Amino acid sequence: MPSPKVGPPIPPPILARVPKTVIRALDVTNVLKYALAEMNFPTISPIIALNSIDSYLDAAKRQQRRIEQTKASPLKTIRSRRHTNWNMFNEIHFYLICWSRIAKLGRFIADKTRFKRAGLVLRRYHAELKDRVDCRDHLEHFEERLPGAVNQVKLLVPNDLLNMINDHVTYGGRKVDVGAESFHLLQAIVAELRTAILFDAIDILDTNNKDRLSDLLRQAVSVIQIAKITRAVQNEWNQNK
Repeated sequence: MPSPKVGPPIPPPILARVPKTVIRALDVTNVLKYALAEMNFPTISPIIALNSIDSYLDAAKRQQRRIEQTKASPLKTIRSRRHTNWNMFNEIHFYLICWSRIAKLGRFIADKTRFKRAGLVLRRYHAELKDRVDCRDHLEHFEERLPGAVNQVKLLVPNDLLNMINDHVTYGGRKVDVGAESFHLLQAIVAELRTAILFDAIDILDTNNKDRLSDLLRQAVSVIQIAKITRAVQNEWNQNK
C-alpha cells in the first residue's frame, strides 16, 4: 500500500479549469520533450527512461501471465513438482527484475530532472518498491545465502531460503506479494509516475513557454474531437450494416 504520509500527484494551478479528458489526452512524452528543451537539458535520456518504463511494464504483464500458467501446471510426481517450483521462481525472478528496472528508471528521471512530483511518487511507494528490489537481490545472490555462505547472516530466518505461499514469496522471514494484485499495484505506480512527470513538465512550460503549452492543450482537444467524430461515424456505419 502507498504511504499514507504522501498523497498522489497534485495538478499544477494552470490545469484547474482544464477538463480531465483533455489532460488524459496529452502525450506525456511530447510534453516532457518540450519541457526538457525549456530546461536546456543536454540529452533526451529522461524520455528514453520513460519509454523504457513502459516497456518493462509490458514485460511484467507477460511475466505475470507466465507465473499464473506455471502455478496451474499439473504436478504428477515429486520430480515434476520440484521442476515446476524452480520454473516458477525463475519466472518470478524476471518479474521482479521488471519492478527493479522501473524503480531505478523512475529514480533516474526524478534525480536528473529534479521533478518534485515524480520524486514524491517514488517516496509514496518506497516500501512496495524496496520489497521487490530486495527480493530480486535475494534471487540474484541466492548462493550467498545458502547454509555456510558468507551472507547467510542477512536472513532473519536462515532456513527460509525460498518458498511460495499462495501469491507470496517468502525468504529469510520476509513475505512479498508477486501475484496479480502486485501487478495491479505496479500499474498504479507507473500511472502515477507518468502523471507526476506530466504535471512537472507542464509547470516548466507554464513558467517558460505558455504559448507552447497552449498549443499542446489545443492538440489534445483536437485528438478528443477526432476520436468523437470517428466513434460517431463507426456507430452510424454499424447501424446501417
